[in-house]
Amino acid sequence: MFALDGVRVLDFGQYLAGPFGPMILADLGADVIKVEPVTGDGMRMGKPFFGCQRGKRAIAVNVKDPEGLRVAHDLIRRSDVVHHNMTAGVAARLGLDYEACKAVRPDIVYCNTWAYGLEGPLAHFGGLDPLYQAACGLEYEAGAVAEGNPPLYYRFGMTDTANAMLSVVGVLLALYHRQRTGESQELWTSLLDGAAVFSSDALLAGGEPVPRPRLDRGQHGVDACYRLYGTQDGWIQVAAVTDAQWTALCGALGSPELAEDPRFSTANARREHRHQLEALLEPRFRGRTSVSWGHVLDDAGVPNEIPVDTVGGELALWDDDNVRLGLVAEYEHPVMGLMRQFGHLIHFSETPGRVESPPPLCGQHTREILTWLGYEPDRIADLEEQGVVYQADERYTERFVL
Repeated sequence: MFALDGVRVLDFGQYLAGPFGPMILADLGADVIKVEPVTGDGMRMGKPFFGCQRGKRAIAVNVKDPEGLRVAHDLIRRSDVVHHNMTAGVAARLGLDYEACKAVRPDIVYCNTWAYGLEGPLAHFGGLDPLYQAACGLEYEAGAVAEGNPPLYYRFGMTDTANAMLSVVGVLLALYHRQRTGESQELWTSLLDGAAVFSSDALLAGGEPVPRPRLDRGQHGVDACYRLYGTQDGWIQVAAVTDAQWTALCGALGSPELAEDPRFSTANARREHRHQLEALLEPRFRGRTSVSWGHVLDDAGVPNEIPVDTVGGELALWDDDNVRLGLVAEYEHPVMGLMRQFGHLIHFSETPGRVESPPPLCGQHTREILTWLGYEPDRIADLEEQGVVYQADERYTERFVL
């Protein structure tokens, strides 16, 4: 039994911010059906596509055709959640807005992961991840602009995934509300909301703003004990945030006297004399390799990690500890071959998640789903012939592989 057994989600989303949330719901046990155009998801077969589609069944249907819209409504009638990332007005034009879905399934949970949000002067605009990094100050902070650097775009699409994870939380709360009251509900998140999550470390103390820790000009970190250091062959990240860890770091570096130096004996003193301390620590770290320092600091109890190369995910996704912890999933894709991706993100003692299938081909389960809906084989064949639906076949690789 899985946490979301019995929950069915229709994923009308494309690209990343829409489909990522339903994929997480699939990992938790929901039956997620990806509904995409007969021409395929706009990002289909691009690398990011594979990061947000696993565990889903797929039906390809032209919802602009009245027969295709009827198929979509048949799916909605038998589902619990409709999830998408269409810009304002698109769902209504297609007959898939909240009111239309509610007319078909009165207790539907309806979620849209917008760009800017449901209301406001920019509500009708779409957008992509770097816009919201910029809008919430993330590129300013990442580049250490206050130190004279240019802004820096962090390329991993983090506002997309943060937005999607917020949608997962929202959907689960809406399902809980429906269980208690029987009521339908519309909810939304946005890429701007996702960016705000990563810009939420501002604090207030006594009504006065507390200055946000700033990156140094070299973008190594925010503190002498909370930063990257260069070694003989690479880098190591250190996070000695307590006095005990600071003392242990001094011992590991072979400089126990630094712990007693009045300039560095307290956290406030270390912050005040940050540049002096960094000038002393940097040459010490260059005396060993990153792996050697990792062992030394582990033994001393000083939190540290060696940054890994994420190109293709080779190192992170083949790490034995990550595999053992269930953070790595492996499956065979019918076109791309063996694939590895991050695995379970939430772990349960009694209702474990599942990562059971690779990203589906376009319309891979079209006939199966239509049969489940009660369509007769001849009717399915007619819909295929008319181009209303599409089922992946032997021509698939010619059609979709870039």
